[in-house]
Amino acid sequence: MTDEGTAPQALTAETQPAPSTGYDREALIRTILEADDSLMGRIYRYERDGMAPQEIAKAEGNQGPAFVYNYRLQINAIVSGKVPESAWAARSVAAKLRSWLKNLDLDPQLRSDLEKFEATVRSRAEDPEAEAQEVTKAVANTEQAEKVGKPGIYVYTLPHYLKHPVDEETGKTLLKVGHSAKDAHYRAESAGRLTALPEDPILLRIYPAEASAAVEKEFHAWLRDADHAAGRTRRAGSEWFVTSTKFLDRIATSLGLEIQVVNAIEGDQA
Repeated sequence: MTDEGTAPQALTAETQPAPSTGYDREALIRTILEADDSLMGRIYRYERDGMAPQEIAKAEGNQGPAFVYNYRLQINAIVSGKVPESAWAARSVAAKLRSWLKNLDLDPQLRSDLEKFEATVRSRAEDPEAEAQEVTKAVANTEQAEKVGKPGIYVYTLPHYLKHPVDEETGKTLLKVGHSAKDAHYRAESAGRLTALPEDPILLRIYPAEASAAVEKEFHAWLRDADHAAGRTRRAGSEWFVTSTKFLDRIATSLGLEIQVVNAIEGDQA
């Protein structure tokens, strides 16, 4: 997660490296990002062309630019070779590096560098203290948002599902998509928060809606049609889906709902 106020600077055309006849790690990384057809690659090229975060969000069909700042942090880490402070951001960077190492024909020296960097970043992602700090911050954001109390759709997950996404390549993981005609705290309690869930749930999104029950049916229909249903074999229940906040934001946009980001996570990439 990252806050807009502390977001790293955008990567622009002026930051392109000068030509070199020797090994140039940064130039090779930028070449990979230029050809990357994932959301990370698209955001790299948007920012290279000088687009603002809100413009990027609009181009990607999102109301809010939170995911842009997350990706900016990850891109800067990969380009600079500096380990991100956020354990969750480090996990995303490590996953991206593993994908490159597995699927791309890399310069031998770059491959060696990325293997070492991936190990270092993964170590940060698995640091219990750093992870605990991230979870504490996310739970605090959740509790603050729950105090507002408004009807709508609430998207929760558990720290375990953030640490171990169902689909590491895309970041899709188990998210609970439910409605509340009262408030988020009531909704969490009614879901058996204290007895059935092993961890404090983290609130990722609120989509305010007065007719929350009807809107929930719309969300669940979209998720089932996209084959994002978690399946009845999971203990999680029928409100849990293997999906991403980006997909849920797209549904909300299509339904004309406001998107309130409570916690921005790596799953925003999918």
